[in-house]
Amino acid sequence: MIRKRKILIRGIGITALVAGALLFSNQVIDSKAQRLNLTAGVTEHWDDGHGNLVRDPQTDLPTYITFNDGRYDGKPVWEQLHENKFLWYSIAEPDRTKRNNANTDMLRMVENRVPRANTDYWKLVDPQWNQNVKLGSMEPGFNSKDKYRGDNSGTTVMTGDKYFGKHYEFRYLGYASNGQPIENPYFPSDYPAETVSDWNPERLNWIPEPWLYFTTPSPFDDDSMFPKKVDFFEKYFFKQNPSFRRSWLPIRKDAEYWAKMFTLHNDPSRSTGVLTGWHKTASGRIYYASFIMATPPQSNLRLIDLQIKDKETGKLVAQQTINESNDADNEKKINIVEPHVEAGKTYTITAKVKNMIVPDLQGKDTKHQPIRLYQAYKVDDDVRTYDYTFPPVENVYPTNQVTTIKYGGTVDFSKQKNAAGNEVQWEFTVPKTAKKEVMFEAGIDYGFYLAGENIYQDDDFAELRLKIKPEDIGVSSDAVLINQNGKPVQDVVPFQTYSLRFFVEKVTGKLQVGDPNDPSNPYATVEVTVSDKKTSRTLKGVAKEVLTPEGKRVAIDVPNAITPSTSIIEATWQLAQLHRDNGQSTIFTNDGPYSNIWASDINISVNNFKIKPSSFMLPAGQNATTETLSFDFDIMNQNVENQDKDIDVVIKKGGQVIWSDTVYVPANRVYTMPPVTVSGVNLGSGENAFSVEVNPTPRKWFEFLKDGSNPYVDNIAYNSVMVHPNQPANECLILNNENTWTTTHYIREWHGYKEYWTHCTDNGCHQHSYCVTTSDESWTETIDYYERYTISAVMFRSKLTKDQAIRDGANPNDPNVGWVNIVNGKPGQVKAGYGFEIKYIVKYQTNTFSASPKPWSATCSGKTVNPRHGSRVDAPDTIQVTMPFNDKSGQPVKYNLNSPSESGRWDNLTQTYEMPYHNAFNMKNTREVFINETAKDGNYPIRIDTYPFFYGSYDKPQTAKYLCDYKIVRIQILGSDIDDVKSHITQ
Repeated sequence: MIRKRKILIRGIGITALVAGALLFSNQVIDSKAQRLNLTAGVTEHWDDGHGNLVRDPQTDLPTYITFNDGRYDGKPVWEQLHENKFLWYSIAEPDRTKRNNANTDMLRMVENRVPRANTDYWKLVDPQWNQNVKLGSMEPGFNSKDKYRGDNSGTTVMTGDKYFGKHYEFRYLGYASNGQPIENPYFPSDYPAETVSDWNPERLNWIPEPWLYFTTPSPFDDDSMFPKKVDFFEKYFFKQNPSFRRSWLPIRKDAEYWAKMFTLHNDPSRSTGVLTGWHKTASGRIYYASFIMATPPQSNLRLIDLQIKDKETGKLVAQQTINESNDADNEKKINIVEPHVEAGKTYTITAKVKNMIVPDLQGKDTKHQPIRLYQAYKVDDDVRTYDYTFPPVENVYPTNQVTTIKYGGTVDFSKQKNAAGNEVQWEFTVPKTAKKEVMFEAGIDYGFYLAGENIYQDDDFAELRLKIKPEDIGVSSDAVLINQNGKPVQDVVPFQTYSLRFFVEKVTGKLQVGDPNDPSNPYATVEVTVSDKKTSRTLKGVAKEVLTPEGKRVAIDVPNAITPSTSIIEATWQLAQLHRDNGQSTIFTNDGPYSNIWASDINISVNNFKIKPSSFMLPAGQNATTETLSFDFDIMNQNVENQDKDIDVVIKKGGQVIWSDTVYVPANRVYTMPPVTVSGVNLGSGENAFSVEVNPTPRKWFEFLKDGSNPYVDNIAYNSVMVHPNQPANECLILNNENTWTTTHYIREWHGYKEYWTHCTDNGCHQHSYCVTTSDESWTETIDYYERYTISAVMFRSKLTKDQAIRDGANPNDPNVGWVNIVNGKPGQVKAGYGFEIKYIVKYQTNTFSASPKPWSATCSGKTVNPRHGSRVDAPDTIQVTMPFNDKSGQPVKYNLNSPSESGRWDNLTQTYEMPYHNAFNMKNTREVFINETAKDGNYPIRIDTYPFFYGSYDKPQTAKYLCDYKIVRIQILGSDIDDVKSHITQ
């Protein structure tokens, strides 16, 4: 049934109104201006939109209205109780299960698209785009900035392309039942006051009976309707606008006064009332403002409780509740007890619906039947859209059969009808394919709204969004390379076939991965790309066993994955995409891809490059020399094939080749090159640079390091020879009898074994061997080194020292009786006319051999040390002794002593020098030095100098400081004090 009702209101055009919280406008209306006009033609309807009568036209409000001018294509504009406070008719889809972005876009409302003259309105989203959309909401009933709720606080969600998802506020959200646009009470004023105290509309100079001047009277402005109009002001106006109520007047008299000040555009008992008044300022300017009245109370059903429980345990998983005692409190409270639900698991659901007690409403029991709820579910990507994975079905019924929901009463729901029409427990099984989340939704049957028994709909439903407990498998970042003998290896031998092994784990969840009878549940699969840096291939590996329970790990073998032509294998692997597609993998961070390189170092290196001698002293008057040099160095030929190689070697002085040869070097051993002697090497004063290089360009042998570094860096080593200008003196001019230094050694030690394999070609099969490395370590050792070259003792013996020793108890027959060390001690004593014996003890000591780490090599194992210390040093075999007497020319007598006796190894060498033999008095050959019987008493010095140009160890850093030592000892003559020391050795 359709009853048409046409209302004509002439006067101001509603589109000219500018709303605020109290709908106040700063629009100026000149008293002589043409009257504004409002014409609204609508038809009211009491059916469900399909011709089925659902409300009583005599007692109930219309279900919807349509505009007679064809606006909105003649489609229904539905009754809406916005925010459970304001009643109007809205173009938004009322059935929430049918809503989408298009049919909830309030920008479609004609009045929201009308341009306005001013663009300086407060809080516009974009003044140039639209003057009817603002950034947030205002507290209804207020017109000041201090009552602004903040940006993005609007009561409407933007669903158009522009500003999608933002919570903004539109100027209009609905129409009165007569088609009058109702200004949104939450819309901020265009020109708000700063604070509440700044806006007092009740104090303005309102113009009585404005319909006589500014607008055509509405039906409620007619004298015959005036008493009814006063009733509306008394019942609805003061409730919404309490500042207008003057307490000293009777309410009826106060209502009559304000009814004369405002024109009423619609029936406030049928929808939120809208009224407009005009006021004059002291300057004579006229403004108008619009206000709303309180909304008449409406029936309301509320879904006050929805619970989801684990069917197996009965434990609560999640719950939504709304206040069941206060209809104005529509806040939804959600309690998530378990943050996850499991794919494939069943959950039970219960709900409660209450017929709410609404203040000032003469409530009724419901009449609409059947009493039921709808249920709907969204999974994964559908959760954040209007789309349903499982569309709404109205098949949820009360626990106990009822035919009405009594006013103030509650009904429990726990049953659903199955496909056969039987009532069973209300439950839902989460799909096995669910990956991220699921939305449980239930709501009150839309029929109650159509029947006018449940106008406010935002508390009709519950939505509980729960994460899916991850059903996840992950592939390990570890992989194993397996040779054709089935052994895990790290090294790669060209032309040997290798397999790969990967590992997949059930990270979380209870569903098994792999079912031979279910193609949608495949076994764990990895996708692999394998390469030898020349060619690559893509493969798949599939597990052979079921992957469950949580924490289980399975190995996936890819047999015969590659036969490399190089010593490099690179594999990149990841979990197969199909596991993401079917929900078996939901944590993508452990799916890969991962990569690994297996490779063998193929490297030729040279180190411990030594040159002997390392320094020279030029003859007097020369600045260059030609010498013979000896070169020592180590060569390492490292390769997993255990291949001996003929390697080119060159030695250069600067850029000039002075020696080259091809050397046969065994595999995986430290090969110490026999000394290379090169004669006729021209050396200039200063440092002369030399280098030795193995496998020089153009390189005969390919090299590779698995860490990616340059394998040819260690093919060359450097050293130098120092040539010093002539220093004619044989004395130790600068005392330097000790050198100390610190060396950091870089050490690598590996262990392995030889393995054999057969390689077949068109020419037949051949057996090969290669080294399998079981351990390979590198480290450094820093060691303090020293070398010392010292005159450690000067031994002296005379008749006086012998006699003293015998008196002290020495054996007179001991051939060593009477020797005393006169270094740093008292002088050696001798009587004039007697002789004395003297020996000079020189020591060279170093720890370069004993303290240094030692390299070694064996089949497939070895140790390298770089630099290597401990090369032999040959100490000088000469010293100079200066006596305290002169030769015939008046120069001090000097002895150059050679050929000492030696004891100890080269690094702890003791040399003993003695005076040369001579014939004394034609009586005997002796080493004694005799004192003239006329020599005066006194102390006489003897100076001993070592060879002044002894370089010492070649292992220390290059230095210009030579090792040398000198000592001055004294002999004391006790006897005649008148004779000089004899000027020559008595023969």
